Amino acid sequence: MRSGLVVTPTDTMKRELKLLSDAQAQAIHNASLDVLQRTGYHVPAAEARELLAAAGARIEGERVYIPGTLVEQALQTVKPVTIYNRLGEPALPLVEGRIAFGALADTVFVHDPYQRTNRPFCKADQSWFTTLLDALPSIDYVQCVGQATDVPPALQTQVAVAQSVCHTTKPLWVLPYDRTGLSDVLDCLGIVAGGRDALCERPFVICVSVPAAPLYGTCDHLEVLLSCAENGIPLLTYSCPAIGGNSPCSVSGALVLSNADWLANVVIHQLKRPGAPLCTAGFTMQVMDMRSTLWSYCAPETFLAYAAVTDMAHWYGMPAWGLELCTDSPQLDAQAGAEMMAQCLFAFLSGAEMVHNAGSVGAGKLCAGEGVVLVDEIIRYTKAMLASPLIGNEQLTEAVNLIAEIGPMGEYVGHPHTLEHFRSMWYPQLFDRSMCDPLRKEQGADLLDRLNARARQLIETHVPPPLPDETLAELKRLEASWYRRVINH
Repeated sequence: MRSGLVVTPTDTMKRELKLLSDAQAQAIHNASLDVLQRTGYHVPAAEARELLAAAGARIEGERVYIPGTLVEQALQTVKPVTIYNRLGEPALPLVEGRIAFGALADTVFVHDPYQRTNRPFCKADQSWFTTLLDALPSIDYVQCVGQATDVPPALQTQVAVAQSVCHTTKPLWVLPYDRTGLSDVLDCLGIVAGGRDALCERPFVICVSVPAAPLYGTCDHLEVLLSCAENGIPLLTYSCPAIGGNSPCSVSGALVLSNADWLANVVIHQLKRPGAPLCTAGFTMQVMDMRSTLWSYCAPETFLAYAAVTDMAHWYGMPAWGLELCTDSPQLDAQAGAEMMAQCLFAFLSGAEMVHNAGSVGAGKLCAGEGVVLVDEIIRYTKAMLASPLIGNEQLTEAVNLIAEIGPMGEYVGHPHTLEHFRSMWYPQLFDRSMCDPLRKEQGADLLDRLNARARQLIETHVPPPLPDETLAELKRLEASWYRRVINH
């Protein structure tokens, strides 16, 4: 049994959709502990197994059975994190109620804004796409995964980061594929920050460690996790369950399994270095469509799941991660708009602090400049929709006096009050509010054309604050050394 959905206003920018009661959150937590003690967690990394064994976990081969006491101890040492921008300014205070949106700067495929066709993503696309993300005010952080077809597999993430940091001041969300990749990324960002110590003091990076499947770690993912703890680099770790695919075919079952997965990773991370910075609680959640085997990002069941994921994160006293602002549709169309709007609204209603993949298309396979421009408009629209109007004695007295002054059948267009206040209303940059003449043959440029024109304008005119010439030269030398290493290997 679950509690009913309760929607209550709280402040000027937040609404609350609460799915789980505290008793239900406690029950999910307890069930997750049972999973870790009864089923265990696959830990192939020897260093992680040694840490767990020394702390009292039972080891059988690469399977580790984690007692609940270790989980509770780990949760006591997790500290809140503030992420900065490249300029050293606080950018992402990861605290409950502050919703932040991130977007991919690279995917396997990209929609070319000039040819207006889909093609494989290349290294050269990183700069213009990151520039576009830097220009959009509603995109708070830039995700660098590294998926360029013309970059060696061993250098994917670090090359993506080296390209991106030159074209944005926003925090970077990076996914190193292994410990070497993480070290390269830290070398790169340390050059920009003025050293690794300076980077740790004001981190503008979040490193991501993703296991292969629920309850199944990999050597590379665990080594990245351990290295982040050792170096004091903010970590985001999560699994990717698909309901009915690699997790039980129920929201409750997927929650228990994936929450256990998150807890296991928290234990390993905090055993390595108690108090090491951990950004969020939570995990992604998809539904496996049994007709197509697509992992659906936008199924209605995922919305309910993400509300529960968010409630669990807040129950742990952590910001929430998981919800995505994208579309399952293979192109930007009416379905894409409906799914993106629904996810954006749900992000604010549920209070998920870190929303990612904003504007991506085709269930995460395609990045499109038009897509991120669209979600920027949707985010601004949604913020305006949920902003509470000022309704106090001063505003009500002003209204009564104004109405008395103008009287019945009056008009307000020419009154100074309207001139003073009309700019406080939200006005779209791209959505069309022009007067409609149903009989006119030409109705003007459609939304896709407007999105494309806006994307190209920002790509061509936006200039992020540049790095010093000596820093750029040092980054180029570092990237060249990576390529020499790969060639010599």
